[in-house]
Amino acid sequence: MGIPEASSKTGFDWGASLGFDYITSAKCSLLSTAVSCSSTGSSAFSISPAVMAQFDRLRVEVTVPIVDIEGPGTLTGALGPRTIVGESAGPTNRRSGLGDISVGAAVIILREGRILPRLELAGVVKVPTAANGLGTGQTDYGAQVTFYRPLLTGIKTFGSLGYQRIGDPNTLRLHDGERATLGLDINYSNWGGGALLDYEKSLFPGVPNSFTVDPYVTLPFMFGTGLQVYTTIALTRLSPNHEVGVRLVL
Repeated sequence: MGIPEASSKTGFDWGASLGFDYITSAKCSLLSTAVSCSSTGSSAFSISPAVMAQFDRLRVEVTVPIVDIEGPGTLTGALGPRTIVGESAGPTNRRSGLGDISVGAAVIILREGRILPRLELAGVVKVPTAANGLGTGQTDYGAQVTFYRPLLTGIKTFGSLGYQRIGDPNTLRLHDGERATLGLDINYSNWGGGALLDYEKSLFPGVPNSFTVDPYVTLPFMFGTGLQVYTTIALTRLSPNHEVGVRLVL
């Protein structure tokens, strides 16, 4: 579950989004002492409706994904986009159904001032609700600190530093680890865009960490909604190969 920016309004606020995400991953083989990754092995498509409610400084959010996976992989991860993990010898049939539900909360610990940025402290829990081999069957946890700082009118920078605890499935031992982001967001009228530099510690022992750039554009849609389109560009060979998504935001 990505943890989005809280509303700057005081009092009560709410929001919702509907995401369509597609991702492919490197194919990984479990060896006696390490994991060897080569070509693309699995792909996943998810439809992820989410609802958010904010009470002054506190925001809570629930995401209930419907997932379709083809290849020997399952989805895991707490912070940021989900990651496909699994052995190359696993089941390659196509499975679909309810994915792992995520429940997150964030609190604004410092509102932005003339010099200081706005700071949020957030946490998220991924609950093992997935069936049919769509998830690892384990609970994942994540926590992060996020900052937002306006630079000019319609331009702001943002970033985060977090840590996630990943539950090990029966066949793999995964690493916990840190995740960090740094981005720039530009808005003009109802149009927008930006890019996010994303670092994530590898879940697999012996596999390099992931570095990606995630550019996106936000377009005005009907009835006051926004349509956000993004993609992922891998900066290392073993980062996610392809990832594209469309998100409808209320």
